[in-house]
Amino acid sequence: MKTLIKHAIKKYLRKHFPREEKVILKRAEEIFPKLVAKAPNIGGKENSLASNLEMFLLFLSYYEATDHRMAGEAIDEIIADLYNNVKWLNGLMNINKKGILSTLRNALYKSYRKYAQLVGCPIADYAAKYGYMDLMPHMCALDHSYAKLMHAKLIRTHTVATGADSCDYWYVPDQSETAKNYKGIIV
Repeated sequence: MKTLIKHAIKKYLRKHFPREEKVILKRAEEIFPKLVAKAPNIGGKENSLASNLEMFLLFLSYYEATDHRMAGEAIDEIIADLYNNVKWLNGLMNINKKGILSTLRNALYKSYRKYAQLVGCPIADYAAKYGYMDLMPHMCALDHSYAKLMHAKLIRTHTVATGADSCDYWYVPDQSETAKNYKGIIV
């Protein structure tokens, strides 16, 4: 996934910062390890949230390398580009199909179970500690793109980034009655 993200970021830089692309790439490569060094250890590959933290740190390295010019709107554009590049997965991950939802839940819960005792969101905690909270809504929006890839709707009523103690996640098949009829708040 990191390779796909870097490719999407390079494409973004070519479009928006063509004369500065090489300098920004070099600066971001120097900044990234410094950001990682300040990040908490949340389990690496065993915890699927760790890849989200790594992606956030990657975005932050470019945010810093562009002197904060590559901000939230850039994250939105890059995520949209990523989605377009992997939307072929739609056919493989349709949770409306029998058995796919339970398989997905088992995989997610297996990953999260070990880290469930952690309170809050390590990504939002990092953002709050180092002054990046303005970018969090854009990072949290990524979860809705994941849902769309799986033919799902993400019902989430609160996040740490919006001031709650935790984030709730409820992926439901987009063809389900729940998805069609849910009228509550979605963040």
